Amino acid sequence: MSSDQLSAAATVVAYQAVTLTELRGLFDQVEFDLKDVLERELRVSDTLDSVESEFDAVRARLQAMGVPVPAQQSQSIAAATVSVETPRYPRYTVPIVPTDGDFDQLVRLAEARLDLLGIDLTRDPLQQVLPPGQIARSLRSYTEEHGDVSWDKTDWTVVLVAGALATLLDVILVRIPQDSTFLGKQQTGSPLTKWLQERDRAKNIHNHFFKRFEKLAKVPYDAPTTKATEGLVSGMRPDTHRLQSLGHDPTLGFLVGVADIMRGTGTYIDKAGKLIQVPTNATPIDLINALITQVRHLLSDVYTPAGLQPPFFSLLQLGQINSPFALSPCGIKVPWTDVARYMYTNGYDLRHFFTMGITPGVVSAIIRGYWLLKSYAAGGTAAQRKLEQAKLTSMLLLGHTIATSGTLLKTGLLFGMNPAALNYNQILAMAPATIAWFKEAIARDHRINQALEKQWELLLTESEGQS
Repeated sequence: MSSDQLSAAATVVAYQAVTLTELRGLFDQVEFDLKDVLERELRVSDTLDSVESEFDAVRARLQAMGVPVPAQQSQSIAAATVSVETPRYPRYTVPIVPTDGDFDQLVRLAEARLDLLGIDLTRDPLQQVLPPGQIARSLRSYTEEHGDVSWDKTDWTVVLVAGALATLLDVILVRIPQDSTFLGKQQTGSPLTKWLQERDRAKNIHNHFFKRFEKLAKVPYDAPTTKATEGLVSGMRPDTHRLQSLGHDPTLGFLVGVADIMRGTGTYIDKAGKLIQVPTNATPIDLINALITQVRHLLSDVYTPAGLQPPFFSLLQLGQINSPFALSPCGIKVPWTDVARYMYTNGYDLRHFFTMGITPGVVSAIIRGYWLLKSYAAGGTAAQRKLEQAKLTSMLLLGHTIATSGTLLKTGLLFGMNPAALNYNQILAMAPATIAWFKEAIARDHRINQALEKQWELLLTESEGQS
C-alpha cells in the first residue's frame, strides 16, 4: 500500500473515529432524555392516580347526597385533547456516513469534516482524535507484531559513546602507519602497526611460515619494474609493483590474479592511472591450481618489508581523479593515484589495515553487545530480535557514521591533511552498514505493507459480505 493510500486510510479512520464518538455522545444524550421523560411520566402517572382516587371519593359522596354527577370522560378522548407540540427542527443531528462504497467520496467527506473540527491533516490525524489509552494499546499491538524500532535515551547514548570511543582509539592507537615527516612536521606512527611491521619480527615470521611458498607460487603478475613489462607499465618499481598489480590485492586478487595465472598474463595500473594487461611467457594452468598458487603467493608476500596493499586499495590508482591532498609544501593537490602510492610506500599495508580494524570493530562490538543485553534483559526472543533487526542496523549505521566523521576530522585537524591518517577500514565499513540498513528497512516496510494489505482485503471482504 502506497503512502498516499495510507494517508487517505488514516484520514478515513480518523473521521470514522470522530463519527463514532459523536454517535456515542448522541446515544448517551438520547438515553438521558428518554430516562428523564420516563421519570416525568411516572411522576405524572402517580399524581393522576392520586387525583383520580380523590375524584372517585368526591363523586361517591355527591351521589350519596343525591347530587347528579356527569359521566366520566374516556381516557382515549382525554388523550385526544392533549396537544403535542412538534418541533420545527430535528433535535439531534446525525453524522453523515456514506454507504455507497465510493472510497474517494468518503476521503473527501472525511477531510472536509476533520478540517471543520480543526484537525491538522498535515500530521497524523489518528493521534489527534484517538484517546491516549487507545493509541498506547495500538502501539503495543503494533510492537508485538512488527517489533519495536524506536530509540530511547539509552540507545542514543550508547551509539554516541561507541562512535566517540572508536574515534578516540583511532587518534591514539591507529594514528598513521609509521613515524614520518609530512610537510615538514614530524608525526608519530601507530604503536600497534609498528609492532606488526617490526623488521626482525616480520622476517622471523616470514622465514618460519611463508618463505617456502616463494618457489612454489611463481605468478605472471609479479613484474618488479617498468623494464620487466617491456616498458608497458610506467612508474613500476620494487616498492610499488604490488600496489600496481591487481593480482596482489587481497580481495581482487582472487578474481584478477587467478584469471592472470590461468591465462599467463599480468594486470597492472600504471602511474597515469591506466589499466594495462601484459602478456608473459608463463604457462597457463587450471582453476584449482591457480587458486592454490594465488593463496601461496599472497602468503609469501604478506610479511615482506613492503607487505600487501589493503583490500580494493589498488583501485584508488585508476584514472586521474583529483584528491583533496597536497603532498608537497607548494600546496598543489595531487590525484588519488599519487596519494595511494604515497600512502603505500609509507607503511599503509595490510598489517596497518588490521590495526585500522580496531575502530569499526569497537563500534560494532559495543552496539551489538548492548542490543543483545537489552533484549535478554527484557526477555526478548530470537523471533523478536529478528523483527527489530532494522533498529540494530540503524544504530550501527549512525555509530559508523560518527566514527567515519571522526577519522576525517583526525586527518584534517590533527594530522594536517596527511592522507596516511585516514582510517581506510572504517571508511570501508560504511558500505556494508549502509547496505544492511537499506535492506532491513525495505524488508520491514514490505512486511508492514503486506500486513496492511491483508487487513484491508479482510475489511473489504467483510464489507461486501454485509452489503
